[in-house]
Amino acid sequence: MTSSTKNTITHYSEKAQHYFDLYNSVEAENVHSDWKAFLQNANKGNALDVGAGSGRDANWLAEQGWKVTAAEPADELRNLAQANSHNSVTWCNASLPALTALPQAPKTYDIILLSAVWMHLPKDERPPALKRLAELLSENGTMYISLRFGPNDEKRPMHPVSYEELATLAQSTGLTTRNLNPVPSQDGLKRDDVKWVTVEVVKG
Repeated sequence: MTSSTKNTITHYSEKAQHYFDLYNSVEAENVHSDWKAFLQNANKGNALDVGAGSGRDANWLAEQGWKVTAAEPADELRNLAQANSHNSVTWCNASLPALTALPQAPKTYDIILLSAVWMHLPKDERPPALKRLAELLSENGTMYISLRFGPNDEKRPMHPVSYEELATLAQSTGLTTRNLNPVPSQDGLKRDDVKWVTVEVVKG
């Protein structure tokens, strides 16, 4: 883990209450409107929320019948989220690129979600991170990765992202991508200078 990633985790932990309130001020189904229809037709299984933050998305998935593993490396934020968590959510202190501290079971997941996480990974951590995520994705599973376009925040460093970079990386890992937002969507927190693209990733 690089020093910039450690600094980011420390920042989220120190400002835990701020981010807990901020993320919970937006409904999960509004943030994930591009793929929420997928959930209506999917068989309920195991979900992994990487960088689960306030637990908003993990709770949302759990409410719809998913068994969720929520990975959040910022201790104070994880503690807050865990105290307000659905009983079908299991919390753990695991972080990309290795995600070594996940529970022993399940071995694979039918949904993997990286919401507002990818931009925190430096370029050299992305190939091993995606390789690890591919190992964790079940044969017929689907992964959703949101890409943030906007200014950097020095307190929680963000690195440039692009759909093209992710698509190329995915291809070399045996994954296929689909851009759900050819026109980037507006920011749920109403920041004018921030836009989002959601990428759907499957095996094959």
